[in-house]
Amino acid sequence: MNTPIGFKERLGAELAALERARADRTEQTPTSRHEAQARVRRVLAQPGVRRTVLAGLAAAAAATILATTGGLEPQNRRVHADTVAQVLDAAAVNASKGPGREPGLRQWIYTDTVTCEPACGHLTSWIRYDGQQGASVGKSFETKGRTAVLVSELPDFLKRGRVGEEPRETWQVLSQLPTEPRELLARVSEDPFFDGGLDPSPPPTHGGTDNRHDLTEERPPAATPGARFSRILNILQSAPNIPPEINAALYRALALIPGTELVGTSIRDAAGRPSLAIAFDFHDQLRTREYLYLDPQTYAYRGYRMDWNGESRFSNSYARASTGVVDHPGQVPGGPAPDPSNIVKMTPPIMAPPIKKH
Repeated sequence: MNTPIGFKERLGAELAALERARADRTEQTPTSRHEAQARVRRVLAQPGVRRTVLAGLAAAAAATILATTGGLEPQNRRVHADTVAQVLDAAAVNASKGPGREPGLRQWIYTDTVTCEPACGHLTSWIRYDGQQGASVGKSFETKGRTAVLVSELPDFLKRGRVGEEPRETWQVLSQLPTEPRELLARVSEDPFFDGGLDPSPPPTHGGTDNRHDLTEERPPAATPGARFSRILNILQSAPNIPPEINAALYRALALIPGTELVGTSIRDAAGRPSLAIAFDFHDQLRTREYLYLDPQTYAYRGYRMDWNGESRFSNSYARASTGVVDHPGQVPGGPAPDPSNIVKMTPPIMAPPIKKH
């Protein structure tokens, strides 16, 4: 396995510091045991050593992990992960083993999600791979009150050239990214295609006192570690399927961002599943903190959460319960094609395009 430049050094430094601390503790006599324990604590508190190293031992219980890219078709691999660097490397290695076949234009990306803001809602949806149609399950005037699969055309003016809006375009843009993590991080930080609005840093202003952010306006490049962390999370959240080698590089790029931490205890995601969590603290006035959730057994992406004021009750969270490629709207992976009589094409709503500011 080829380890990216800088990644091995970081991992080696963490493990070497732990070994020095353990060796010091072993050489002490019983009468100086308290002094040895204090020395271990001082080593773990140093800036170059993760405070979460010991807490990350909980992740070691998940010894068998499965490879996945976007939750599709896992591969088996065993791993022992104690640190944030090891967790992200494990996620990268297994992501690289995932399927690299691009879906067909007329196939559909199925996604089952839970979103909490903070009240939680559940949504099952489909988007055609060419980005021209979307579908969900519900009732409408056309169905006369019965539940059906509702298929709608997706208006062009709602497509602003952002990651995840059109699956095929997203795959093509991601495929052109470099696989070297440092180069990928630089490209993602500069390209507005990956700006999804998750970045909690203040939006740009153009004079006056109105700081409201126009969604049609691009933010500046992601120059801070927090902005870069948010952009990686936005790709993992928004892209319905990611080329395996790029998916691997995304996880390794996260490990290069200063401040990326492994949470020492299991946290439940929006779907209620105990998950591994990678966190970033923005140290801003709102005390913003973001979490990336990973499956503790497969290390696959599960979702994210953003907290404000240091409290989870002031938060937005998203969980990807399942996803996959299917041939029909209303179909779930591995399931039969739906009854055509239960698929209803919706009348396009009359919507005015947004007014552009000059």
